[in-house]
Amino acid sequence: MLTQSDSQKEKDYQCKVMLKSSNYKKSKDENLGISIHTLSYRLLNNHVGFLYPRLHSLEKILKQSRLPIPYEVYVCSMVFFSGIAGIIGLITGIIISLVVNIQPVAFAFLLPIIAGAGMAQVTFFILQMMPNIQVKNRGAKLVDELPHFLGYMATLATSGLTLEAIFKTLAAEDSDEEMVKDAKFITRNIDVLGMDLVTAITDLIKRTPPGPYAGLLEGAIITVQSGGNLKDYFMATGKVQLEEKKMNMRKSTDSLGIMAEMYTILLIVFPLMSVIMLSIMAIMSPDLAGFDLMTLMNLLTYVMVPFFGFLMLFMMDSMIPKK
Repeated sequence: MLTQSDSQKEKDYQCKVMLKSSNYKKSKDENLGISIHTLSYRLLNNHVGFLYPRLHSLEKILKQSRLPIPYEVYVCSMVFFSGIAGIIGLITGIIISLVVNIQPVAFAFLLPIIAGAGMAQVTFFILQMMPNIQVKNRGAKLVDELPHFLGYMATLATSGLTLEAIFKTLAAEDSDEEMVKDAKFITRNIDVLGMDLVTAITDLIKRTPPGPYAGLLEGAIITVQSGGNLKDYFMATGKVQLEEKKMNMRKSTDSLGIMAEMYTILLIVFPLMSVIMLSIMAIMSPDLAGFDLMTLMNLLTYVMVPFFGFLMLFMMDSMIPKK
């Protein structure tokens, strides 16, 4: 388990990294100053302390997202950016109230307040949701990488490497893969913070989104503690993950087939049928429900078709595996 002293060591390590980064920036260009996150923390830490217990669930999500920002600093940044957005919204509302003749007059006075409060709340909500989005993206990447790295880890285990040596070998890879980053995190915990292997992996599990990757790490700990064969464990887990990936690929292929049919209907059949129908209706009447038929055809051609095309491309891109 991660002890209080280990947690304190890690906080001290993060503080040293932040100080080194700040010193580097100052030596490079003193006019650049400190980072915006550090500035917001120094300005607001003593004033937003009441938010820390109320947003406590965000701390776990922030750790799982692996964003390099401590929880207290991130909360201060949320309040700081929300305040800036509120000021921008207030100024925008005042400008609109002065330029546009808004009726009734009472609404013109309330518009800056509503715009400022709305911008601040929207910014706060977006910043609060960003770690959740990062966790989902990280979890998807880990699931996608898992079958490939398990084969590599099984090969390393076959050559007689221990679990610690396997993670250190992964950490030595020159790659931006999430599993390589996690291996570097475990190596840092062992070499810098002085943790043992089980404690370092347990710390990583707490920072990992729930899913098969977290189960792999827990199983690796059990296998090591029980004296099991890492090669057999990695190979068995790799086969299961590979089969799951094949099933997901089949589902993606079926979904792409449905998307292809929707593409044909929305962007080929529907525009052609609409143009034919509007052309026939134009012979009998030049407008439809008060709208000029030529205007409707132009909207269909230059607005609706490109919009649905972009929407379909975006949906297909999100469905296609990146690897």
